[in-house]
Amino acid sequence: MIYGGKYLVKWEKAKDDKTDALMRSFDTIIEAKSYIQGFVDSVVSFTKDAKEDKLLKEFEVEEIK
Repeated sequence: MIYGGKYLVKWEKAKDDKTDALMRSFDTIIEAKSYIQGFVDSVVSFTKDAKEDKLLKEFEVEEIK
């Protein structure tokens, strides 16, 4: 996947080998945070017993240098 934006969304320790899953890159931090919220909303809506606050803490926005 090509990352062309300035901010990279990572889902910490989400892969089977406990490494971070690189999700998408965005030009602004607002876009990145909105993406995370939308992703978490979808998971919570379709997964029994999913906790929004716990899921939100699993994501990180990293500046690409």
